[in-house]
Amino acid sequence: MVRYIKVCGQSHTHTPFIDANLSVSGVVWPGVTAFPDWFNPNTQGYWNNEFDTFFSPTDGVDIDALWIDMNEASNFCKFPCTDAAAYAQTNGFPPAPPPVRGSPMALPGWPADFQPGSSQMVKRAANGSMIGLSGRDLLSPEYMIHNANGVLSMNTLDTDLIHYGGYAEYDVHNLYGTMMSTTSRGALLSRKPTKRPMVITRSTFAGAGTKVGHWLGDNSATWHDYLISIAGMLEFASIFQVPMVGSDVCGYAQNTTEELCARWAMLGAFYPFYRNHAASDVIYHEFYRWASVAEAARVAIDARYRMLDYFYTAMYQQTVDGTPLVNPMWYLYPSDSNTFGVDQQWFFGPSVLVSPVTQEGATSVQIYLPNDIFYDFFTYKAVRGQGQSITLTDIGLTQIPLHIKGGSVLPLRIQSANTTAALRQEDFNIVVAPGLDGKATGSLYLDDGDSLVQASTSNIQFAYANSALHMSGRYGYNVGSVKIAQVVFLGVNAAPGSVALNHQRLASSQYTFNSTNAALTVSVNATLSQDLVVDYGK
Repeated sequence: MVRYIKVCGQSHTHTPFIDANLSVSGVVWPGVTAFPDWFNPNTQGYWNNEFDTFFSPTDGVDIDALWIDMNEASNFCKFPCTDAAAYAQTNGFPPAPPPVRGSPMALPGWPADFQPGSSQMVKRAANGSMIGLSGRDLLSPEYMIHNANGVLSMNTLDTDLIHYGGYAEYDVHNLYGTMMSTTSRGALLSRKPTKRPMVITRSTFAGAGTKVGHWLGDNSATWHDYLISIAGMLEFASIFQVPMVGSDVCGYAQNTTEELCARWAMLGAFYPFYRNHAASDVIYHEFYRWASVAEAARVAIDARYRMLDYFYTAMYQQTVDGTPLVNPMWYLYPSDSNTFGVDQQWFFGPSVLVSPVTQEGATSVQIYLPNDIFYDFFTYKAVRGQGQSITLTDIGLTQIPLHIKGGSVLPLRIQSANTTAALRQEDFNIVVAPGLDGKATGSLYLDDGDSLVQASTSNIQFAYANSALHMSGRYGYNVGSVKIAQVVFLGVNAAPGSVALNHQRLASSQYTFNSTNAALTVSVNATLSQDLVVDYGK
């Protein structure tokens, strides 16, 4: 978490602070706190130096990403905050650190090099002025919102403070968090100019998604907050264009329960940003603390990681043209008015429908399926949607319903891994899920996953029709020895008489047909450097 420093006063000096004497302060988690003036042109250089020092790779805390909290800006010291030091001391800021834990418990089912303590672990702008009219009462304006905390300045910066350039805090308050996180992104780039920075911020404004990600702030370990996180995710990713977004899994405040945490571990795996996080005064709720939660997390993370390239492609596409990487159902079925009120299901990427259990104590869930064909993600069995709700039953704590939308081709990894670096060494499994018209399309974007400017990329297209899958595109990125291990065709109602790879007939030992799930699996072992055709006949 970022350290906070001082900010706003009246003097227009060319320092990182409007007040050269640093006389304005507040209280946040570290205790007495001051806030930078992000409007000052010198602040970026100052902030860069702070990052270079505190996050020094040699004698500091070396980081690749940043999580910024409390940047609305938030201030624990009640208005008027006349003595921040006294308030901090009286109210216990900074809070005492929690007791040092004993030896970390072993993580069952994980290899030795992943256990705690292992020595093998590796670490748009418009013309005009933003300065408001003069002569206003900035602390108690004539038309003041009904702030739940009372006066506008309660628990934040005083609204009559003036930033560099003459901007009143009253006018630019909502920009503070985005300016802080954007400046912090610049500081990360100053440290590592060739590496993509990642910043997760609590406070955002329009346009923040071009630079930073967002988590939905302090929630509670309640079923209400479990469900409302879906709406928050969809708002930010599919409307506000902040793709990297998620909620505190299992809840931040209040004590969670085993059941809620298990369900949330699965739901949260299909946020873009997935994190288990809790307050310091609640029970610990790491996934491994309950066997059922650990297993639920393993199932969900396994599916998430196998889908990671598919989802990474969706994220890439959103950066290109704004197509959301997660979608409310009505985005994909706009002519079906029944989808307009569906707020507890969503599409992870363009093709995977997520339908979590929604009620405490339930092992069933009512879901809506449009008039279309879907396929169970885990079993590949076809489910014909009729434009009505259906009830799924017997959904244990370690299960979450996922369905592939007909008309999709999913580039998945053949199996999951413990890290994204290890995952990139796994082969691909291309899953073809034909639509009602017998066709399907998909895409796969590949790059090195780390560089700000890519030396080479691959952008591959998949098209299926008439029992044939065609792969084409641009193959610039070198994937090494990684290959397409297999292609799985869904909705195949009878065993094929023949299967061919690039027009060469394959031996019967190179493919299998599952009549129960109507799935044909073809071993291809093909490279990701040239076009491909896989087809089958009666």
